[in-house]
Amino acid sequence: MDLKIKQSNLSAEAYNKIKLLILNGKLKSGEKIIQEKMAEKLGISKIPLISALSILQKERLLTYVPGKGFCVRKIPLDEFHDLLDLRGVLEGLAAKKLSENMTQLHKDNLLSFLENFKKYTIENNVDKYSGTDKNFHFYIIESCENAYLQHINNSFNILILIYSKGFKSDMKESASDHERIIKCIIDGDGVRASNLMIEHFEKAKAYW
Repeated sequence: MDLKIKQSNLSAEAYNKIKLLILNGKLKSGEKIIQEKMAEKLGISKIPLISALSILQKERLLTYVPGKGFCVRKIPLDEFHDLLDLRGVLEGLAAKKLSENMTQLHKDNLLSFLENFKKYTIENNVDKYSGTDKNFHFYIIESCENAYLQHINNSFNILILIYSKGFKSDMKESASDHERIIKCIIDGDGVRASNLMIEHFEKAKAYW
């Protein structure tokens, strides 16, 4: 019994770490997962690793190619656009809910994001801007106090699938969008914030 519990924990830990590697771009789209190296890197055997990889395959983060093994899944352009549409709607709702439940801490955090968006745009620092963008959109989802919305996002890996493609939007345009969205949320204009969020992701389609 103890062995099974331990095995389950190892699979769960492997799942979370590999998922993070995909999110952070350490594992690229189309890249093969070399099981021996990955198991060694994680300090586990292949059994819990394969269990974790199988779950990630079901969640559409990985694909299995006979004779080749598990690879980070390449997302077709039409599917990627569908994900952007879905993300716009979900985050639009999240922005609206956040605007209705604003606290001083939320306001301070949003203003901090806004400051960093401006700073990294001026510095033309794509990597730091992309990281801030990623953290901002996760923050909107996680802070909206809608557990079902968070569950949908996490279960379907919507943000992870999108960020696995990298950041290609124009920073100045993106920063301007974020500024308007943040100001609307802080001002309590949830409907406007929601519409701007949807527009924000509609614009992103042009860069892919």
